[in-house]
Amino acid sequence: MRLMLQSPAVIFIAVFAVALMVRIIFVFQWNDLPYGGVPLLDAKIYDDWAQTIAAGHLLRVRAFYSSPLYPYVLGGLYALFGHNLLLAGLLNALLGALTAGILAVLTFSLFGTLAAVVAGLGAAFYLPMVFYTAPVMKEPLSLFLLALFLVFMLRLFRQSRMRDAFWGGALLGLFVLTRGNALLLAPAVLALGFWKWRHKFWTKGAVLIGAMVLFIAPATIHNYVVSGDFVLIGYDDGFNLYIGNAPMANGTNDYPPEISTDPIQEELATIWEARQAAGHAIGPAEVSDFWRMKAVDFAMRNPWHELWLMKNKFLAFWNTVESFDCYDIPFIRKNFNTVLSGPLLLPFWPIPVLAAFGAVPAWVEQRKGFVILTGLALAYMFSVMVFYVADRYRLPVTLFLLPLAGAAVPYGWKWVRAKKWKPLAGASALALVFLVLALRPPSDAVDLTAFDWGTLSTVYFDLGEDQETLDALDKALEISAENAGSQAFVRGALVEQNRGQEDEAEKLLKDAIRLYPQDGVLEYNFGRLRAMHGDMQGALAHLQKAVGLAPTYLLNYYALARIYQKLGDNAHAVDSARHGLMVDPSDARLLAVLDELQGRSLP
Repeated sequence: MRLMLQSPAVIFIAVFAVALMVRIIFVFQWNDLPYGGVPLLDAKIYDDWAQTIAAGHLLRVRAFYSSPLYPYVLGGLYALFGHNLLLAGLLNALLGALTAGILAVLTFSLFGTLAAVVAGLGAAFYLPMVFYTAPVMKEPLSLFLLALFLVFMLRLFRQSRMRDAFWGGALLGLFVLTRGNALLLAPAVLALGFWKWRHKFWTKGAVLIGAMVLFIAPATIHNYVVSGDFVLIGYDDGFNLYIGNAPMANGTNDYPPEISTDPIQEELATIWEARQAAGHAIGPAEVSDFWRMKAVDFAMRNPWHELWLMKNKFLAFWNTVESFDCYDIPFIRKNFNTVLSGPLLLPFWPIPVLAAFGAVPAWVEQRKGFVILTGLALAYMFSVMVFYVADRYRLPVTLFLLPLAGAAVPYGWKWVRAKKWKPLAGASALALVFLVLALRPPSDAVDLTAFDWGTLSTVYFDLGEDQETLDALDKALEISAENAGSQAFVRGALVEQNRGQEDEAEKLLKDAIRLYPQDGVLEYNFGRLRAMHGDMQGALAHLQKAVGLAPTYLLNYYALARIYQKLGDNAHAVDSARHGLMVDPSDARLLAVLDELQGRSLP
């Protein structure tokens, strides 16, 4: 058995099998949860986009807003097998298990058998890695590409072959197509290459960067074809920079109050705000520039605030608390019985603590591996801190840390037996620093339980489960009505309305408007309710207010056009539809109603 474990193939198969088993179990459990049938936020965008691609619409109407590779991979899967969320989860499970196996073999080549087993099982059981298998999210593909990139980087540093430089660059390009901030790894790779070979790295560096650019190029070409503008990958980078470097920023995922967290609304709103500031139509690159310059301008005028933000980001990056972006893992873990609730899955804190301990012997025993792993880990940390910290944005750094964490076990034991107390003390001191960073209570922790129950009520609504919708809303309101989220009120009102409880529906919407007076979507829904009661003038007043509060919410314009049409005011109906099309010229619903209205206005 001992001889067998010294084989990289055996280690890969063992780690792969364990990781795959855990992930497949969770995928099937997730499919039985309410979340399994209703992708949220980014997951919904990926799923909808992939279905569009599978239907043959390969080009987007606008330039890519966010990273495009995963929706195209998912679209290919849907084109072959049809739309199937379970199948998407199983694909993610396969990619996640491959990542754990690759990482184990990579660690074996650096630090030996025991380190490989520790690193591989760490990847197999790290809670966020397991969790992001099941939703329709890009993280498993992203981590798989990063693991392969690391393999070729190590090969390049050992054997100095041109083909390793090419494939390393190609995989870095593909990784960047899943996580745009990783573009900042390119200068780190060049710096490591020149540290190793000095001026002799020019050729290999050019090949590596050339391959990266070659694999990114299809996204850039797509963007130019559809928009006539130069956008390297996506044009959300400027707004993401603003999220992390703005007056309301706290270092984690805290959105500006005027921008919706819904990805579709976010894109339209960022375009609208930039266009309003410019006073004319602008391209996607200018939209990104607008938000980027807002962030830079604020940082330049408030340097002490920026330092405070960077401190917050650094602490959040190394804290074991996961700052959630789309799904609140602790809430799901607590309220639903899955493998997430079991004792086997690892939180974040042991990984940086062990990695810090393992970094000291790695520096002494395997300096080349240490430099590559720590150099890329620090570069990736910086690439996140430039923007803001969230659980899935931090996730890739674990691939640089886990091999070092694996090294902590065999080298620590080796030094104990050799009684090398001085280096052991140094390694322990460094590990203690990261233990304090990891377990330090966040100073700005917010209880999101009410919001989580409110989100769950919207999920139940989309599943058509009316009683569960109201039950989840009630739980949210019991905890904090102010934090339940406006959409939970909307869904509850729609359920009450469908049940014929008009007074209850109206009360919920009035309560919501009192709590969220700047929410235009609430005004839209209240106007819609007034229209259903036959109060067209009342509906008109609420919808006009809705447009002022949420000028990029397209249903406002559609509803206004219909209300004006019922009031016999065709001119204002046409005008409303046209104003909506100024926000999104491709909106099918507004185009259809405009055609209908203009057809009726013809003599």
